[in-house]
Amino acid sequence: MTTPSAASSPIGVGPADYRYAMQLEVPVARIIGAVTDEIEIQAWWTSVSATERHGDQLRLAMGDQSLVFTVAHNPEDDVVTWSVTTCEMAPDWVGTKPTFSIRPDQDGNSELEFRHVGLVPSLECYDMCRAGWGHFMPSLRQYLETGQGLPNQPRLVSA
Repeated sequence: MTTPSAASSPIGVGPADYRYAMQLEVPVARIIGAVTDEIEIQAWWTSVSATERHGDQLRLAMGDQSLVFTVAHNPEDDVVTWSVTTCEMAPDWVGTKPTFSIRPDQDGNSELEFRHVGLVPSLECYDMCRAGWGHFMPSLRQYLETGQGLPNQPRLVSA
């Protein structure tokens, strides 16, 4: 379920931030791994030509463009935040924070609320990014539940 709504500041948490929620038949720890480990991120989100990890900072190279973000996991409430510092393919993402809030349900499964803090309708990339997350969140579900996601595949660049 996605629920974008009225406009807000691109950096502060607001009601217009892009959101997606889902129930998953996997434990919380499995989801944490899928959104914090660069190898697992590639399995459901985007194929990359190279990764570099320096502590909590992750750099994904997508051809000749890169995305750099800091991965923070707060184990007290199982929230994982990607704080975007560089995004050559979508400069609007700099300063935004894709955020994964995970909690167990009574059956030992999990509830995931994804919120891309700062991804609001006023950004130039909003429609493209909304469509992208609309593909990648189900890809995350598929990866977690079957071991096979639907990551973005590299595109051939014509000369």
